[in-house]
Amino acid sequence: MLQRKVCVIVGGAKGRGRRIAKKYAEKKYRIAFMDIDKESGCSLKEKVEKTYGGNVFFFHGNVNSEEDRELFAGAVSAQYKKIDCLYYRSDIKDKRKEDEREIEELLKENMKRGSIVKDYM
Repeated sequence: MLQRKVCVIVGGAKGRGRRIAKKYAEKKYRIAFMDIDKESGCSLKEKVEKTYGGNVFFFHGNVNSEEDRELFAGAVSAQYKKIDCLYYRSDIKDKRKEDEREIEELLKENMKRGSIVKDYM
């Protein structure tokens, strides 16, 4: 059985993140995303699952919280074992590059195998 690819989106409930989630779900990727907006996150999760099938992992959390980033990275790593693409919204925080590297490292640290490919649009 062919394993579906995984797309992780940090800040993915609205706007560009929402469009990215839908685009990759359409391509049959499994979607995992984190956002502070619980209502929009739940709405997107439901819509993607209904429209494209499969399960979507939504983590309600604040990307500016180190604890939330660590919890999200651990949960994604445990559930998927590998990441094929990682999107990080550029407008979340001024320290975007530093935070992006931190999330990437957290995911790598939590995964014994697999890879992360930054796949920016």
